[in-house]
Amino acid sequence: MIMKQFIRLVIFGCIMSSCIVLADAPISSIPIYENDYQPGVGLFVGKVARVSGTVVIVHLNETSGYHVSQDMNVYRGDTIVTGRSAKVVVRLNDGSQISQGASSRMQLNQMVYSPKKQTRSAFIHMSSGKARFSVQKLQSYKNRRFRIKTASALIGVRGSDFIIQVQPELTQVAAFENTELALIGLDMPDLPPVILHSFEKSRISPGASPTSPVPLSIEEMDGLKNEFMIDIKAMRQRETKAQESKSEKKQTIRISQKDTKNALTQQMRVDSDALQPPLTEFSDDIQQFQNEIQDNITHISEQKHEIATELPDFPVFP
Repeated sequence: MIMKQFIRLVIFGCIMSSCIVLADAPISSIPIYENDYQPGVGLFVGKVARVSGTVVIVHLNETSGYHVSQDMNVYRGDTIVTGRSAKVVVRLNDGSQISQGASSRMQLNQMVYSPKKQTRSAFIHMSSGKARFSVQKLQSYKNRRFRIKTASALIGVRGSDFIIQVQPELTQVAAFENTELALIGLDMPDLPPVILHSFEKSRISPGASPTSPVPLSIEEMDGLKNEFMIDIKAMRQRETKAQESKSEKKQTIRISQKDTKNALTQQMRVDSDALQPPLTEFSDDIQQFQNEIQDNITHISEQKHEIATELPDFPVFP
């Protein structure tokens, strides 16, 4: 009995060791599937917008990966690894963009986005390399959490544009315009977060708190921005379009309510002999609408386990 338990522990240890080795392995050592790209876990959470060089994506609980190409879907739990001189831009469903630099690795641990429920919950583990994040603010949303974990830090996103550089013994964070970040040392989670504002930078080492913010020079900012492929202008246009769409929707509701009141008044004057049979020309639209409702129900069911996923405690931002 004791021998069986010992053998099981040895086997379990070997499996865990192989997973850890794979997680930290260079891109050249990741086995590549020869067959066509297969979807990952659940519904896709984003899409590859641009790619340059050798980039590999590994789905959750898998040991082999796929070469990344433009317009490829990404899924919850996917690990994205870039080779030397490689870059990739992933556009998430909420409109946020992540641009990974060369020799970087990150996992999309959790990605929940529901415009209908006005909620977003994102949690990313970045284990190495450098990346630029342009995150949609979604100010009208009830929950809009976007958090990133490195070997030494937890970063809570309050604003939109910043760069994280991860080394074995150091995490560096630089904030660009219209950005506010909350930094916590991973080994000191009980201490108040250090708030990083626009055009500031900070460093976090293992076992230490984030350093006090210092100004980011124009030369540093320009140099960092030139490393990455992100279309900030397009993202701002999508934010403006979303706000305009929301305003139009409110106006439509007000007009609809007024028209409904007028219609009810007129209906009282209609002669019953003048009533016509119901129109059937919109039956296809009605059926499509019903199908969309069923698709939304299926989407919500598939996302329930993601919303219930337990994450590390982190301050709730206003």
